[in-house]
Amino acid sequence: MLSKRDIAYESLDIENDPGALEQLQALGISTVPAVVVGGRSVLGWNPSKVAELVGFPLVERTAPPAEQVASLEMLLDAALRVIRQVPDDQLMLKSPDRDRPLRQLAHHVFRVVEASVDADVLGEFPANQWLKGGDVPEHTSAARIARYGEAVQAKVLRWFATVDEAAFARTIDADVGPRTLAQVVERTRFHAAQHIRQLYVFLEWIGVEPDRPLTAEDLKGIDLPDAVW
Repeated sequence: MLSKRDIAYESLDIENDPGALEQLQALGISTVPAVVVGGRSVLGWNPSKVAELVGFPLVERTAPPAEQVASLEMLLDAALRVIRQVPDDQLMLKSPDRDRPLRQLAHHVFRVVEASVDADVLGEFPANQWLKGGDVPEHTSAARIARYGEAVQAKVLRWFATVDEAAFARTIDADVGPRTLAQVVERTRFHAAQHIRQLYVFLEWIGVEPDRPLTAEDLKGIDLPDAVW
C-alpha cells in the first residue's frame, strides 16, 4: 500500500533480525504487522488507520458480497489443487527467509478462509490469536491437509450458500477495531490469494507445474502486492 504510493519506509523483519524485534518491544509492541510513525503506531491490518497514521487519503472499497464469496470458492479450489500436487517428502520445505514449512503455510491458507466464516458466526475476528498458529506436525501427508481444506470448503459453501448483504454490512469486533464483515472478507481474499501465489513458488522449487494456476484475470479486483514474498 505504501510502495504503490511511493511513500518511503523502513521494513523490519523480526523473524530474521533480533534487533528489529528489540526495537518493537522497546515501543511496547508485541505483535506484527505494525506500522510506526514517530511515537504513534497501528497494529494489525487496518488500511484506513494506516493511511490516517501515515498521512494520505484512503477510501476503503470492498467488492459486492456475492463477488467476495465467489472469490473464496475460487481460492479454495485453487489451494486444494496446489496441495494435492505436493509430494509428501516435500512438506517440510521452507522458504529461505521464513522458518515455516510448506505444510504449515498450506494449512494456514485454509484456516484464513475458515476464519472469515467464524467472524460471521461469532461476530468477532481476533486475527492476532489465530495468526500465531504454528506448524501442524499431524499433517504428515498432503492428502491429510487436503482433507482439512475440503472440510473448510464445505463449511464456506454451506454457510455462504445464501449471501445476506445485510450481514456483510454489520460490524465485526476485530483485533484492529470495528470492521464490517465485508472488510473482513476483503482482507481474507487478499490474504489467501497472496499465500496461494507463494504456494505456486514452492511448486516451482520442487519442479512441479501448477495445475490450472490462478491467472491475473482470476485475481482481478483483489488488491495484491506486486511481489509474491
